[in-house]
Amino acid sequence: MKSKQYIFTRSLLAAAVLGAYTQGFAADGSAQSQNAETAELQAVTVVGSINKLSGVPFRQAKSAVSISAETLKEEGVEKMDEIGRYQAGFTNQPFGSDTNTNWFRIRGTEASQSFDGAPAVSYGFFTPHIDPFGVEAVEITKGADALTYGAANAGGLINYVSKRPHKNQVGEGVVEAHLGNNSQRGIAADYTGALNADQSLRYRLVGSYKRADGEWNRTYNESYYFAPSLAYDFSENTRINLMAGVQKDNGTPGSNFLPQSGTLVAAPLGTIARSSNLGDPAQDDEKNIARSAGYEFSHDFGKGISFSQNYRYQNISNYHRGTYAYPAASDADWNALPLSESGYTVPRGVVFNDGKARSHSIDNRLRWQFKNSSIENTLLGGVDYRHEKVDARYTLFGSASSVNVFNPAASYGAAQTVNAPETGIKSKQLGFYLQNSAKLFNRVGITAGIRHDRARSEEVENGQSVKANHTSYSGSLMYYAPFGLNPYIAYSESFRLPTGLSGNQTLYDPNTTEQYEAGLKYIPSWLDGSTSVAVFKARDKGALVSNATGATVSSADPIKRKGVEIQAQANLTDNISGRFAYTYLSSITDSSGSEIRNPLIPKYSAALRGIYSFDSGVLNGLSLGAGVRYAGSSHTQNGSLYSGYRVPSSTVFDLFARYQAGKNWEAQINADNITNRRYISGCDYYCYYGQGRSIIGKVSYKF
Repeated sequence: MKSKQYIFTRSLLAAAVLGAYTQGFAADGSAQSQNAETAELQAVTVVGSINKLSGVPFRQAKSAVSISAETLKEEGVEKMDEIGRYQAGFTNQPFGSDTNTNWFRIRGTEASQSFDGAPAVSYGFFTPHIDPFGVEAVEITKGADALTYGAANAGGLINYVSKRPHKNQVGEGVVEAHLGNNSQRGIAADYTGALNADQSLRYRLVGSYKRADGEWNRTYNESYYFAPSLAYDFSENTRINLMAGVQKDNGTPGSNFLPQSGTLVAAPLGTIARSSNLGDPAQDDEKNIARSAGYEFSHDFGKGISFSQNYRYQNISNYHRGTYAYPAASDADWNALPLSESGYTVPRGVVFNDGKARSHSIDNRLRWQFKNSSIENTLLGGVDYRHEKVDARYTLFGSASSVNVFNPAASYGAAQTVNAPETGIKSKQLGFYLQNSAKLFNRVGITAGIRHDRARSEEVENGQSVKANHTSYSGSLMYYAPFGLNPYIAYSESFRLPTGLSGNQTLYDPNTTEQYEAGLKYIPSWLDGSTSVAVFKARDKGALVSNATGATVSSADPIKRKGVEIQAQANLTDNISGRFAYTYLSSITDSSGSEIRNPLIPKYSAALRGIYSFDSGVLNGLSLGAGVRYAGSSHTQNGSLYSGYRVPSSTVFDLFARYQAGKNWEAQINADNITNRRYISGCDYYCYYGQGRSIIGKVSYKF
């Protein structure tokens, strides 16, 4: 039976949707409020498309952030799982560095990804490989949010905003090249042009090539990316953006799944090297081609009423063959495994995938905005639909020869057996949503929403199917206090019917989350900057977890998460800018009354980054920066060999330098983990080394 508190919360939110926009209030013309508004516009990037309410600013009752392309470039982001290194709430690369997969978690669990507001394919190896050069912003909402896309992960939403042709960029372009350690090299180009005199018909061409070796012996990844786009303004009120893209990745994947003995716990014969590849580079292979096409259409009817529609088609072909070691978690002592003069021998398996994933998604939104002397209101209603189909041959349990962890090359090229059955999965989701956002008396902000989803997943070969109809609620209240202080409270839910098969070869049941959040957002009038503090508590049901064999299964026990996040950024002077992030996070599984700490999640983490820019003299145009990232201790998986062992904390340092010569030329160098510290990013049944030193130099020419 649902608790009275839960029913009361839902009733309150449903009533708020119907009634929030009918209220009136008196205007507030205080000087302090005006100063806060001005400071907000100067200091904070607006987050828009991810929450479907365009122009939603920093001062909303939700933890949201927009990371610009300039910030991605300044931080030297080469893979999208590096975007959260200086963001609160992120667990970055919990499985270590990877040549072909983005690993990150928000608030202790996975987040959903989308392109230009359209959900990305999210089944197994059919996941997006995003080139940061093709992105003009990354929008992030932290925590449960079913209202936006319905079937969303509990960690939140990450929306990649593709580069598209803007009027103010017509005739502009850039060419850049980069070199770095680990044989990193690449070239990229970006140009925006117009096809008519009034520039109402514009195009943009974005392309890149890059190649880099992995951190494990004999691994690499090579990537080609091309994304044309076309924009046409039918009138001042009607516009369309047409976007397409193709990205091809190929290489030799690495195997960062390492035994706990020889990494976390000392082994008599030494420590497994960070560069050790316990896979089989003689046979391991990865080929991935992702194609997409879509449009964004909008029309303004006037009087505050507008309509918009987004459509996106995605087609991903993937071939993956990867060998991995799997020392049994039930072994009494890994130090007692078969021992030779040069090391330990452990068994291996092969994961194999060969197939295609296709998806169509469309979202229709009708928006009504109005304001008077007392109220600013946005009422949004919409319908979205998504269809996804996967056809593949897949197995996690191919057989391979054993490997000596201190001499893995001796096993490269040995015979393997792979028997991958056909898998066909279809999924559908139809969603209806209504959301209202009102600002009352220039002091109180109220947001409330309701969404109903109808989802279905089918497994073709064995005739399995799962249906789920789910209604989700969200609501928030923010007070715009004097002196730039903005406290808020919020409630939200998430819902997801995962696509795919569990380790038991059955379809997943729905995952649901309830989240409560309270926080404070501060925009001082005396400083160009902002600070946010958030406290949250969430409860997940049916969450996906990994078992000892690496297979994904639904958790039979609820997972409880709570945390504190602090994020600050400021231009302290005309020359000095900085960012700070702090996270406290607790993630536990409530198993038969016993609370067990979940693996891979540091309890504490923090990051600080500062930049000094010279604006006069012989050093004019030079910027120097440094950063430090701290990840606190975490724990191993309950039930693993070293169950409950503590994974040590780690601290790494980053350096940055950029020199701008005139208006056209720019050179930049990023050095991450400059001391090349060897550390363990986390352990579950396995252990994973964190990313080593990376040094990349870039030269770009703007025209």
